[in-house]
Amino acid sequence: MPYTPVSLDHVNIFVRNAERSHKWYTDVFGLHTQDTMTFPGTSRLRAAFLACDPGHAHDIALFEVGDDAQGPQKKQVGLNHVAWRMANLEDLKEMYYRLKAKDVPFSVSDHTVSIGIYFSDPDGNGLEVYYEQPRHEWHRERPFSEQGAKGRFPGPWDEVLQPTPAFLQT
Repeated sequence: MPYTPVSLDHVNIFVRNAERSHKWYTDVFGLHTQDTMTFPGTSRLRAAFLACDPGHAHDIALFEVGDDAQGPQKKQVGLNHVAWRMANLEDLKEMYYRLKAKDVPFSVSDHTVSIGIYFSDPDGNGLEVYYEQPRHEWHRERPFSEQGAKGRFPGPWDEVLQPTPAFLQT
């Protein structure tokens, strides 16, 4: 009998410096540290397991691969970005202001059923925070290929909105 997973649960990311990335992810996202691992015989951080909900094992794991590791390359096979869904538009606005306050470069795209803020972590890994309307407010069957009304998410990002999704831009 066929089956489907319950949900996409966590992502594991290689980073150049686990300590730096751990600080960045907890500072920018406010994530809870669930566990850490150190390099054998040292106190230097090797990995960190972080979660949005303290009752969940982890949403993201960061594993150090060293300062000489090559970073992600645009237009190559691999993960484009990891998206974090916000509970409501007000929470997305708070993230917008947090990213601005921390001088994290970003772009914003209105997808007609959702609005996303795109940026990168210190190692160039693509990230998104977004708010998605409830399904009954989409007013269409195909959320990405059908044309829809943009501008349904007024907010501080109005001045920086991109006409096409950031992940599709060259």
